[in-house]
Amino acid sequence: MSLSAIKLKVLASLMLAFAGSASAVTYTNVPGGASNGLPFAYFGNAANPAGDSPKVGEVFALTSDSLLSSFSFHAIGNYTALPLQLTVAQWNPDTNAKNQASNVVGPALLTTTAAAIETFNAAGGFTTIEFANLGLNLDAGTKYIAYLSSNDPTVTGIQLSRTQTAADTSGFGIGHAYLSNVPGSGWQLPFNGNGFLSLQYTAVAAAVPEPESYALMLAGLGLIGAAARRRKSA
Repeated sequence: MSLSAIKLKVLASLMLAFAGSASAVTYTNVPGGASNGLPFAYFGNAANPAGDSPKVGEVFALTSDSLLSSFSFHAIGNYTALPLQLTVAQWNPDTNAKNQASNVVGPALLTTTAAAIETFNAAGGFTTIEFANLGLNLDAGTKYIAYLSSNDPTVTGIQLSRTQTAADTSGFGIGHAYLSNVPGSGWQLPFNGNGFLSLQYTAVAAAVPEPESYALMLAGLGLIGAAARRRKSA
């Protein structure tokens, strides 16, 4: 094998190792597909005493520093033209207050401006609401919330599919949370005897490569460059 071929092989190995350290992982509590037969959460802008919540989402955490690329929820019925935004913010880092106790949400880390990808599944009777190309860096062990909102006052009575977190084996979702439209109630985290409730969701994130991965790749490229310069000077 020629020296050039060996260099290319080394470079390819380094690139594969680097890419592997940042491979995407899908987190979901509905690996078999969403369902419309479970309890649901109301989302929309109807005023109190309607059952709507103007902001509804999922509290989650990651076990490693990650780049969040997409987040999806599922609405019961056919909704393919809803003007929706997804916001990601830090959740109360200290407690998960249950039911009527108020929780705290920090400033927005990201709010989408591009339209959601809304796809109706006629067989299942639900619409998948996906926000793609997020590109948001998130820290390991920090609680976040990804929640829906809309500036359109006509968006009311949207039923979001919900389940128990006991069915969530991804180690990602913590529970479904919503901003109550009852004055002074704040953010709520529903809880029953079986644990926290959770929206049905799918999220895709890639682990951020460790600094050692960058160092290894740069060192390999440096060695190949040095060898090329020596060959050229010779």
